[in-house]
Amino acid sequence: MESKKAFEFLYKKSLDKGFDNLAKHIKKVGLLKITVSNKDFVSHLAKIIVGQQLSVQSAAAIWKRTKIILKKNKYKKINTNLNMSFKKAGLSRQKIEYLNGIIFNKDLQDISKKELKKMSPEEYYDFLIKIKGIGPWSIEMSRIFFVGDPDVFSILDLGLKNAHLKMFTIDSYNESFYRDFSPYRSYMCLYMWRVLEDENVTI
Repeated sequence: MESKKAFEFLYKKSLDKGFDNLAKHIKKVGLLKITVSNKDFVSHLAKIIVGQQLSVQSAAAIWKRTKIILKKNKYKKINTNLNMSFKKAGLSRQKIEYLNGIIFNKDLQDISKKELKKMSPEEYYDFLIKIKGIGPWSIEMSRIFFVGDPDVFSILDLGLKNAHLKMFTIDSYNESFYRDFSPYRSYMCLYMWRVLEDENVTI
């Protein structure tokens, strides 16, 4: 079971590195599981776009309204009425533009999860980074919560940075610090998010 292996590895690694507070935290939290999205890829990315730079509560409320609009439209074509519906749902003009770029992207519509899983991290990044509105953080979140990659650490995530500050010092927050936690860095993200008591991390 991957979550058990991740727990045991991260707990032991924390002790080996002298990170007693982290080891204590991991032991207290126990096993964590990556909740992989059962949405189609377009809807998954759309949810990420909607939630960018918003509180969890605001993102959830706007996504609830947006999801209904997407279900009714089911990616037919860009039109004024659709954009007006997005605006009424609470989306900014920029996010509406990004959303249109995603939901009407044929490459995103056609690709399967199986094909995405076969991609290397570099291939996955190159496939998505060219799409307006999709940046490194969005790519990393989708690798964790759509593909289920167990070894992603999102250094750009503000929550992870804040959690790190509670455990360690600011000058140690970098990719090399977390390299030793490979091949379970996605699980490390889950444990670090729990430092902030965010118990419902799903994207």
